[in-house]
Amino acid sequence: MVVDCGGGTVDLTTRELLNDDKLSEITVRAGDNCGSCYVDQAFIDFLGSKIGKSAIDTLKENHYVNLQYIVQEFCTTTKIFFTGQEEEFQTYYLNLDEYEPIKQYIIGEELEKLIADEWMIEAKFDDVKKMFDPVIERIFTLIRGQLEQLERRVKKISLMLLAGGFSESVYLQDRIRREFPELPNISVPTNPIASVMKGAVKFGLSEKIVESRVLSWTYGTCVVRKWLPTDPLSYKLPNGYVKVFETFGEKGYGDSVKLNYKVIKNFKSFSLTQRKMNIDMYVTKSSDAKYIGDPEIKLLRKFQLELPELDSYEDIEDITISFTLKFGYTKMFAAAINKNTGHECKVTFKYEFD
Repeated sequence: MVVDCGGGTVDLTTRELLNDDKLSEITVRAGDNCGSCYVDQAFIDFLGSKIGKSAIDTLKENHYVNLQYIVQEFCTTTKIFFTGQEEEFQTYYLNLDEYEPIKQYIIGEELEKLIADEWMIEAKFDDVKKMFDPVIERIFTLIRGQLEQLERRVKKISLMLLAGGFSESVYLQDRIRREFPELPNISVPTNPIASVMKGAVKFGLSEKIVESRVLSWTYGTCVVRKWLPTDPLSYKLPNGYVKVFETFGEKGYGDSVKLNYKVIKNFKSFSLTQRKMNIDMYVTKSSDAKYIGDPEIKLLRKFQLELPELDSYEDIEDITISFTLKFGYTKMFAAAINKNTGHECKVTFKYEFD
């Protein structure tokens, strides 16, 4: 399991090392906005509790450089050295006398308190710990999600690799080891920031190291068919048809999708007057989404194929549209071909979708 702890996000993926030194993805990848910058934001919130909300808002708007300088000073003197051991901790002090532009915005009870404290703000051990803990708890949630998927597949991990800049935090490392004592090996590379970049370069030079992946979304298209009494009445179109979600690649916890695997399906025109066929790609996280219009289904890409003019309904049976979806290394490739005219449309899109 690779836990990439960056500045903004933490991203997880779990892979199985195969006999030929290739990697097979065996869980749905996960990620959340719980990187190290959210500890910085917690420090800003702490500072706001000391100087007042109006003062911190004014700083953000009018003196952002000053505010960022204070944040960086906190990071270099306290954040990166925080181990979670109180006996090793040194209280962080911020002397507002060194930041005159800030003092003019402080009012009310905060002003009186700071004057009494000679403009000195202290961040004690518990204060800094509270900045880290909510962020780390969110990382725990991501790790548990991967472990639960592995449990469903009756698999266990042999190694957790922490990468990215935030993984250099001794406190984060210690919390993860104490939270997951059952994991046999939790490792941090010598330079976790560089390891991410090196990995990206090696993958770029040899993409074929990845053999398969687990889809994070279910992919499909829109198919128009006759409305049935078992279909919701609200989805019935004026012409008596209904738009349903036709699945091509399914999110889930079963078998991984082999890279370069193709899904091929054929479609027919449903009207003599139809001159274009929409091949719209949709995605969903839901496992039971059935109809286009369900709130869980989102449009990913739109493209069209031209259809020839038809003289009779018998001619409709002669029109075949072949749709192919190919699962590549970093992208998916979709192609629709009118087998009668040879007309073809192709699109490429990434696996991730927001």
